[in-house]
This record gives sequence, structure tokens and C-alpha cells, in this order.
Amino acid sequence: MGFEEIIGHEKQKSLLLSFLEHERMPHALLFSGQDGIGKKKTAVEFAKHILCEQGKGCGACKACARIDRGTHPDFITLSRQEGEASIGIDLIRGNEEKKIRGINQEVYEYPYEGKKRIIIIDGAEALTREAANALLKTLEEPPPFNVFFLITASEEELPHTIRSRCSRIFFTALRQEQLKRYFTESLLIDGPLAETLSSISFGSIGAGIFWLEKENLEMRKRLVEAITGKHKSFLNVTLLSERITKNVAGVTIYLSFLLSLFRDIFVLNISHDSSMIINRDIRDILELERVDLRWIGESVKRIQETIRIMRYNVNKWLIFENLLLHIMRHV
Repeated sequence: MGFEEIIGHEKQKSLLLSFLEHERMPHALLFSGQDGIGKKKTAVEFAKHILCEQGKGCGACKACARIDRGTHPDFITLSRQEGEASIGIDLIRGNEEKKIRGINQEVYEYPYEGKKRIIIIDGAEALTREAANALLKTLEEPPPFNVFFLITASEEELPHTIRSRCSRIFFTALRQEQLKRYFTESLLIDGPLAETLSSISFGSIGAGIFWLEKENLEMRKRLVEAITGKHKSFLNVTLLSERITKNVAGVTIYLSFLLSLFRDIFVLNISHDSSMIINRDIRDILELERVDLRWIGESVKRIQETIRIMRYNVNKWLIFENLLLHIMRHV
């Protein structure tokens, strides 16, 4: 891909390259910012600059190619295992019985090929307390040939002791015009759809790709019809909740959408100006009569609380269904 092909984040990329130029590489970097905006892609491309045989992230040498394939021995990525809600201590400390070699065992070995070892922990907020404490000991006295990248969309959930030992780089949401350019030029999406995706994606390429799936976009419309009272029934809510929560990663996107939905209903109710709303493609469904502002305020609070609860290992189907039953409009 190359740094130049990552959409946005010019200041962040410039700062990272300056670390290499001045040979002042921090031993641990915290990449913070919402999901789907390119934090991990930036970390991977920067890893190429560090391990590249040409020293510039060429993308063509053996080291860069092996990073792309995930087979470079000095490039380690760690994240939640499928079906797991957290990153457990075994992945940090290791477990001989389970034949798991942990990060803390790797870091004391010299790199196999390069001068540095890159360790990316994606979704670092999912570290259990025991795993975070075990990692902290390594971050306090790290062997000099390791560089850690901790990537998170929920920085506040990381222990302060972990955060304080990292150099923080904050990634902002992408601008709407940047998203539209990506959808039209990189994904070759037609103008009207690219306009819609860039509007409803909350600055995230990941969210835009999610909504590009026709089924997800249809579920979004059905969700609006249920909440606004145009197609409400307990059975409909149950089926919607089941379908939506099957995709764990998508639940957060739907919850963010619900927040934007109530924001749009509020705007339309106060200003009656559809040019100011986010979800313009469904504005005909959002134009409601006799809107109770208390309903909007209480619904937003419930959605925000659900977002907080969903971060834990809970029955997402049941929680989402309960949310919908409480925020559906009763007229």
C-alpha cells in the first residue's frame, strides 16, 4: 500500500517518519482514535519502514512482502481471538501446557532478521487486567530492539499505567470529502452512493465498507422503520436484533447509526432543514409529526449506555433487543 496511499493522517505519518529520520524511535506507541480510520494500516506501513531492506518501506523487498503476508519473523500482531471478548494473559505471558508462546517471551530474544522487532496489539483495550499488568512489566523495562504499537478505539479503558509508558498519537476521523474520494477513486463506487456512504460513515472507511454491503444497508432501513413506529412488533424487533448482533463488529456501527438517527430527528423537528441531517437517504422516514423531545433525550441516553455495556462479554442479542424495545416510538 505505502504511506502515501493511506487516506488522511498526514501529520501523524510525518511525525512517525521524523522518529526514524532523527533516530529517536519510542519503544511504545499508542495509536488512539475511532475504529476503521486507518490506525492499524498506518502501523503496518510504518513497520515496513522500520524493517524494509531499503529503509524506506518500499513494499517490494522480501521484508515488506513478508509483512504483507504476515510471515515476517520480526513482525508480530496480536488481537482478540475469534469468539473471545478479551486478550488473555496467556498471549502475553505464554502458556507451556497450551503451547502458547507469549509476547513477554519473544521480546527478550534478539530479532531474527532485522535490527528491530515490531509488536502490534490491535484492540489493546481488550487486554484483561492480568494481561495488562504482565505487559506493563515489559513496557517498563523494554529490551531496546522492540517497538510496540498499541492500537485502541477506547483509550480510556486502558490502564493509566500502560498509557503513561507509551508515546500517544491521536488519529482523527476522516473528512467527508476524503471518504468520498476514497469510495469513488479506490473502490470505483458511483457518485450518489459514494455521497451517501461518505455521509453516514462517521469519518470511518471501515464503516463505509460495512454499509456498502446491501444487506447491512437494508437492515439499517428496517431498523429505522421499527424505531419510528412505522413497522413495529415484538417479533420484528427480535428478528432485527438477532440478525444485527450476529456480526459482532457491526454492532458498534449500528449503535453509532442510532445516535445519528436521533440527532437527525431532533434537527428535523427543530429546524425542519433536511440539508443539515446526516442520513439524507432516509429523510422521508425521519419526518415525523408530534415528536416528543423527551423520547429523543431518553433514547440517546439508553443508546450511550448500551454502547458502554456492549464492550463487555454480554448477551449482545438480548441487550440490543432490550434497547430497541425501549427506544421504539409509541404513537
